[in-house]
Amino acid sequence: MKFVKILIGILIIAIAGALVAGVLVDNKTSSDIENKLKAIELPNATTIESSVSRTGRLSDPNGPMEFYGAILLQSNTDYGSLKAHYRDRAPEGLNCNVVSLAEAPSTFGSDFPAELRFSYHDKSPEHYYVVYAFGKGEEPFPMLDYRSYIG
Repeated sequence: MKFVKILIGILIIAIAGALVAGVLVDNKTSSDIENKLKAIELPNATTIESSVSRTGRLSDPNGPMEFYGAILLQSNTDYGSLKAHYRDRAPEGLNCNVVSLAEAPSTFGSDFPAELRFSYHDKSPEHYYVVYAFGKGEEPFPMLDYRSYIG
C-alpha cells in the first residue's frame, strides 16, 4: 500500500513538473523572439519605444499555440526602408514583419490582444512601426503547456 502511495506521489510530481516546464520553456521561446528583434541593429533616426512577447492562442482562440515577439519603433526612416532593413537583417529562421502602427489593427484583427499590437499608442501613429515575428515552439513543450487546452 505504501508503494502505491509513493508511486501516486511521484506521478503527481511528474505531471506538475511537466506542466510547469511547458509554460516556462514556451514563455522563454517567445521572449527569445522579442530579444532577437531588439538585437537587430536599428536604422538611423530610430528608437525602440517598447517591446513585448507572449505565448498562447493569440490570433485564434481555437487555434494552435503561438509564440510572438514584437517591438514598437519610433522612426523618421521611411516605411519601405524599414521593411527592407528588417528583411535583410533578420536572424536566420526569424521571419520579421513590419507594419505601421496605423495598419496594425487591420493587420492583426480585433481578436488579437490590443497590448500586443501596441494599441495604447494609437492616438499618434505617425512615425511609429511594429516589427513582429511569430515563432515555433520546441516539441514536446507546447503539448505540455496547459494553455494549449484552454481558450
